[in-house]
Amino acid sequence: MNKIKAIIIDDKNMNIEMLQQLLEQFCPSIQVVATATDIATGYATINEHQPDLVFLDIELNKGTGFDLLHMFHPVFFKTVFTTAYDQYALEAFREHAVDYLLKPINLRHLQEAIAKVQASLPQQAIKMPVYEVPLPKTKISLPTLEGFLFIDYNDILRCEASGSYSNFHLSDGRKIMVSMRLKECETLLPEQVFYRVHHSHIINVNHVVKYIRGRVGQVVLTGNVVVEVASSKKEQFLQSLKKMW
Repeated sequence: MNKIKAIIIDDKNMNIEMLQQLLEQFCPSIQVVATATDIATGYATINEHQPDLVFLDIELNKGTGFDLLHMFHPVFFKTVFTTAYDQYALEAFREHAVDYLLKPINLRHLQEAIAKVQASLPQQAIKMPVYEVPLPKTKISLPTLEGFLFIDYNDILRCEASGSYSNFHLSDGRKIMVSMRLKECETLLPEQVFYRVHHSHIINVNHVVKYIRGRVGQVVLTGNVVVEVASSKKEQFLQSLKKMW
C-alpha cells in the first residue's frame, strides 16, 4: 500500500509532535517521513525525501514558509500551511496551497485537508484498497517532561482544563498534567467515546454511572466522581447517551 509521503516543518517541536500524533492516529493514508524546524533543514529534507505533501508553518526562524517555497522551481509537492495566525490566508492560497490550518489544529479540518490532498494527487500515487481498514487506535500518547506516556482510552475518566494546561484523570487515581489546552486535547480524543460536557471538562462516556437532573445537570462517573454539565450542553449530551444505550 503506497501512502502519501509527508514532511512536517515547524519551528516548535511540540507542534510537530502534536501533528504527528493526529496523523498517526486518525489519518492512516499519511506517512510522515521526516520533520524539520528551520528553512535550511527543511529545504534539504524536502530534496532528500521528495515528499508528496508538506505541512508548512509560516513563521519560521530566520524567515517564513513562503521563503522556503520560493526556493523550489517548480514546487513539486502539495502544501498545507499550519499557523497560529489567520492574516496569511490570502498569501497562502496565492502560493497554491491545498489548505490552510489554524493552530491548534482541529481534527475534522485536518481530515478535510487530507481529503483535498488525496483528490489533487495522481491516483497512482495513492493505493488504498477499499477492503483495507486500519485498526482503530486504543491509546493516546501524552507529552511529558521525560517523553511520552501511552494511556488506554478506557483508562481515562475525564480531562480537566487548568489554564494553559490540562489534567487527565485516570481510573486508577493518577492525574497526568500536560502542556496542552483542553481544546487541543479534545482533537486527540475519539468523539465516539469522549464528550465535552463543560468548558472545563471532557468525560469518557463509558465511565458514566448516572445523570442527575436539576437546574445544573451533573454526571456521576466511575469512582463516584461528579462533573457538572453545562446548561448549553445538557440536551445534546442526553441525546448522545440515549443513542449509545
